[in-house]
Amino acid sequence: MLMTKNERDEEDDRDDAIDTDEIHLPNDDENCCQTENIDLVMVQQVVECENTRFVNLEVGDRSNNPEVEFEVENTSLVASPHGTQFNISNDNLQETFVPISYHMPPTPQFLNMDAAINCVVSDWTPWKKPTLGNVDGELSIGQIFSSKSDLQHAVKMFSIKAHQEFTVYRSNASVLVLQCKKAPHCQWRLRAMTVKDTGMFRITKYKGPHTCVNPCINQDHSQLDSSFVSKYIETLVKAEMTVTIGAIQAVVAEQFGYQISYQKAMKAKRKAMTRLFGDWYKSYAELPRFFLALEQSNPGCIMYSKTVPGNNPNEEIFQRFWAFAPSITGFAHCRPVLSIDGTHLYGKYKGTLLIAMGCDGNNQLFPLAFAITEGENTDSWSWFLACIRVGVTQRKGLCLISDRHPGIIAAVNETYSGWTQPDACHRFCMRHLASNFNTKFKDKTLKDLMCRAAMESKVKKFISHMDTIGRINAEARNWLEQIPLEKWALSYDGGRRYGIMTTNMSEVFNGVLKGARTLPITALVQLTFYRVNSYFTVRREHGASRLASGEEFTPHIDAKIKAKVVKAGAHEVLLYDHVAGRFHVKTRHSVGSSNRKPRTYHVTLQTGSCTCNKTLLLGFPCSHILAACHCRAIDFRQFVQGYYTTRAYLSTWAPLFYPIFDELEWPQYNGPIIVPSDSMKRLTSGRPKSSRLHNEMDARETRTPQTCGLCKQSVHNRRSCPNRETNDRRS
Repeated sequence: MLMTKNERDEEDDRDDAIDTDEIHLPNDDENCCQTENIDLVMVQQVVECENTRFVNLEVGDRSNNPEVEFEVENTSLVASPHGTQFNISNDNLQETFVPISYHMPPTPQFLNMDAAINCVVSDWTPWKKPTLGNVDGELSIGQIFSSKSDLQHAVKMFSIKAHQEFTVYRSNASVLVLQCKKAPHCQWRLRAMTVKDTGMFRITKYKGPHTCVNPCINQDHSQLDSSFVSKYIETLVKAEMTVTIGAIQAVVAEQFGYQISYQKAMKAKRKAMTRLFGDWYKSYAELPRFFLALEQSNPGCIMYSKTVPGNNPNEEIFQRFWAFAPSITGFAHCRPVLSIDGTHLYGKYKGTLLIAMGCDGNNQLFPLAFAITEGENTDSWSWFLACIRVGVTQRKGLCLISDRHPGIIAAVNETYSGWTQPDACHRFCMRHLASNFNTKFKDKTLKDLMCRAAMESKVKKFISHMDTIGRINAEARNWLEQIPLEKWALSYDGGRRYGIMTTNMSEVFNGVLKGARTLPITALVQLTFYRVNSYFTVRREHGASRLASGEEFTPHIDAKIKAKVVKAGAHEVLLYDHVAGRFHVKTRHSVGSSNRKPRTYHVTLQTGSCTCNKTLLLGFPCSHILAACHCRAIDFRQFVQGYYTTRAYLSTWAPLFYPIFDELEWPQYNGPIIVPSDSMKRLTSGRPKSSRLHNEMDARETRTPQTCGLCKQSVHNRRSCPNRETNDRRS
């Protein structure tokens, strides 16, 4: 009697249905072998024991790649989730599957690591040793996998190594049937079914190996999909979040021999980041719990939120501000200067990360406060600066340095904002101002003169540079004079900005957080916590070491003073008033300069002033004051501001961070569910476009002219080369 195709498939399913009573473990006694069965509990024991085996791989270290072999006679075969075979018997079941743990510290989740690529392209991977299937690398009947996904992953790995492809013939919750992509010309076929009452899968039928050959060399593999690649690169992404898509393509090509597309590599990286750091949308709802856990483990941290009702009941769209307690405490020992800047987020949702940075006595950046907002505008900057004034610092005389963003200028000038005179003063970043100046007048010579004028410490020299600019372009001088001179010229600053002329501190930290800007929001906030803690840990130890060794000043000031002492040795000093400490200091010809005349400066030690103006502007003595001090054997250390001492440096970084509890122990949050705004979601798929407004600051000062790759001429490129056809014919 002939059966239809469906009837044959149903009969195959009945034949292949697995009952755990059918799995036997051979014994030394052959008579007992036929009657003794292994029950479901024993199978689960095997899988659970295998799951407890783990190895934490450190970068570049392959010492944790043990080759464990079990040699047991009369045993049966059971496969691990990755297809690894293990031999077991009744007599030594407990002994064989004792969990083996290789206790090595895991790769830190939020730490950039050198040579991170080694942890991916090394000779050891979890699925490489032992091999899949039997010793020849083939799959085999009877192998058990803990889940369907583990079985699929193992078969994909086998197919990629064999350079063969398969298609899914049937797939549901209990059955998986695969066949060669070239069927019926190739008879390769695999059928697997669930073990009764479990989620495990067992290979019940297998026809292999492949009998087909590839007609040509393929550049890609259908089983090398983004999900498979994401599991492979997960360790790399964890170690280096800023890894480029091109680097991922190169790693996959080196390991598997296939060149995946840019789109596939990008999807793989996003999936890997989702598994490592969570889902972007759910991350917003998790953030309030993290802040509660942060406040619980680190009392004194400041968290503010600004919410608006969402589209659904009990939902809110928000802006968040946070500052860590050690930063708030340590900022009291930093110079009263703040640099603020914003940087765009590049994850699934748009937004802007606002940062406020201080500067310690060693001229190092000091992260103070952060906020995530919908963008840079007057409202967001006003709220950010108000949060700083209310919760972080109420110091008088703060100097705020920023670019000339209209939102910042409007926020600073608001009445009772706390950022107007006499509570604070506002200064512009010289680099951004020079960029605006060059964009308008497009003259590099004028730009250089403007920068020299801004950096001069003496008013007379500043006026000289401005006169030169006016002779070249009167409009350019008028444009500069429209801006209050104290906001951009060091000679008119009065010592408020301590010689810090740019917002480079904030931009440097933006670079530190470059990889974090693609993370879900909770992971981003966590990263700021771990990064700032790493700053405190390293610099606290450095400060304690210098204090113990008797160093009075920070390395930055030590180097500055030593250089000025050498320079002071060439000065001529003449005393005029020993009571007020009034001196006449004359400099000599500069080495290598024939036209610079000696200059004279007036020093008054009683007030710690010099006509060069540098001591007032920078906070430590100039070479002229050092020469006068040496002349009368006066201790120069009284003219160094306390911010530059080793004790102040240690006090800056002395406050401690404390570990945050495990996520399972975070406090419960009972407020409204926090969701991102619909307007912040990126509507287009694929590579996100940069939202940075590029200007001449992004261009290199000296650019090598581009040349054609064929004829090496600089007028055209390879595509438009007139000799292209000739070269093609030759090749």
